[in-house]
Amino acid sequence: MARRTFAFLIGLAFLTCPELSEAAQAEVNATSDAQFYTYSSPYGEPTVRRRRYTQTLALHVTDITGDRVAFEPDLSFRMRLRLDSDFGQLNAERDPNDAGRYVPGLEQSPLDVMYAYLEGNHYFDGHLGFRLGRQYVTDALGWWSFDGGLVRLSTPVYLDAEVYGGYEQRGGLPAMLGTSRYSGDGVYRGDREDLELGFYPHYLEESQLAPAYGFALESSGVHFLHARLSYRKVINRDAVIVSPFRAPDGSLLKMGGDRVSSERIGYSMRLSESSLGGLRGSAVYDFYNQLFSDYALALDWYVADKVTLGADYDYYYPTFDGDSIWNWFTHSGMTTMLGRAEYRHSRSWDVAASGGVRTFQTEGDSGSYRTESEALQDPDRSQTGMLSDVMGSVGGRYRWADGGVELRSMGEIGRRGHRVGGDVTTRQSFEGRYDASVILSLYDWDDALRPSRDATSFSYVVGGGYSLFERTRVGVEWEHAMNRLVGQRFRMLATLDFTVLN
Repeated sequence: MARRTFAFLIGLAFLTCPELSEAAQAEVNATSDAQFYTYSSPYGEPTVRRRRYTQTLALHVTDITGDRVAFEPDLSFRMRLRLDSDFGQLNAERDPNDAGRYVPGLEQSPLDVMYAYLEGNHYFDGHLGFRLGRQYVTDALGWWSFDGGLVRLSTPVYLDAEVYGGYEQRGGLPAMLGTSRYSGDGVYRGDREDLELGFYPHYLEESQLAPAYGFALESSGVHFLHARLSYRKVINRDAVIVSPFRAPDGSLLKMGGDRVSSERIGYSMRLSESSLGGLRGSAVYDFYNQLFSDYALALDWYVADKVTLGADYDYYYPTFDGDSIWNWFTHSGMTTMLGRAEYRHSRSWDVAASGGVRTFQTEGDSGSYRTESEALQDPDRSQTGMLSDVMGSVGGRYRWADGGVELRSMGEIGRRGHRVGGDVTTRQSFEGRYDASVILSLYDWDDALRPSRDATSFSYVVGGGYSLFERTRVGVEWEHAMNRLVGQRFRMLATLDFTVLN
């Protein structure tokens, strides 16, 4: 059924697209990926078996209204579908009567429309552009998707304005063919049609569309400056259970009505000068939590033609959807400060290194925390604590005409433990059609609060591919990872990518 729907939608794209002119250019791109892997919990059970087949099919039509002329109105259409089947699932994982293995919302062959929109540019003397359909928005507020319309107005004063509105893309609504990847963190939503009211109450109902709207102001026409101010608000409408347990009469307290899912405003800026360097910064204010959820500043200095020095400062405070229970739990932010250096000897090889510190705020004195081998005791919460980790990385690349090798290593060490390791990647092509790759990886970590979770992990990946013709490749990879916690893990990945132009 999913495959028939998949084929129907791509055909519908052709039928519903405006009448194509003889000058229209069409491109069809398809990918197929097969993954086979099995792994067990560190505790032995459960064992998860996956046999995943992921397929995407994309259509891109340009010059719908005729041959494109610079700064003249033009129309284009873009769409990509994704089918993510998993034939390794157990029936018990989709059976509500099996409480031990049941996973709410799990589907064997979910189909989603990644994007599908009609785009127009350069209307009204080049000042107006628009998008209509499912689309992405990427800015300081993150990577986000919605169904609706966006209008973009270009002005002669180095400023563009955007206004958009519609419904946030969410999973659980079969007719919408959507995914929950772009909704707020901290919630688990989906279709509860076949579930009783009190069964899995943390799995929230998703039966109502979530209205969303926003605007943005963005600089344009200034080569050394790019800045964008963005605002977005999303509204929840589904009724949710707000009591974890039933009342004496067996009832559960529910809350409905329109309420905030997320509401944020963000600003990002980039200044650059080709002979000196660049400065980047961003900040996001969360109206629901009434605080700055993240802000960052980065500086690049071109010391010489081959040398770049830099510094980064980043603060992040986790925020969640307005319906998430995690809003009621204590959580704190973390700050990362890094220094960077890069040396580019030539197009053949370069090296880079970074180092700095990452700090975490804690609830109470972290020195009063107990390890898993000690008796459980509440930590001292009379004061706010602070933990710091020292971190660094070193990497380098060497490239030749038909291949290259890359080395990456990192380390993070602090009072809570450490995480150190590195990997080497080698790639080589042969006769312009064949390619091969090998990846070796070795990492070691320990957790001072859970000594039994310490481990050293080694893995390798061996892969190869063959290009049947231009822009078409068949590939396969074998991965083997091992450590004392999970034993041996294996994964095989097969891919097929091809593009057809009219």
